[in-house]
Amino acid sequence: MLFKFAWTHSQEARDKTIKQFMETGGMPPEGATMLSRYHNVDGTGGFAIVESSDAAALADYALDWNGLIKIDITPLMDDETIGGVLSKKFN
Repeated sequence: MLFKFAWTHSQEARDKTIKQFMETGGMPPEGATMLSRYHNVDGTGGFAIVESSDAAALADYALDWNGLIKIDITPLMDDETIGGVLSKKFN
């Protein structure tokens, strides 16, 4: 399943967040695969698209950044998947 990990930086934790990102690369743990990552041009946050079927891996990834950034995790569906759902509902 696909997930969007969106984050925003607090002013207070910005430098610590940048340092941790530079040291670790900000990659997810085993059990989750980052497909792409994008950063806001103003430096206030961004989002990553992560694939995983392991809720513990998603929690582990979020906990790596807990206290530094605000994270919102949203499950995603591609057009084909939502199309199958919609065709059952509206046909």
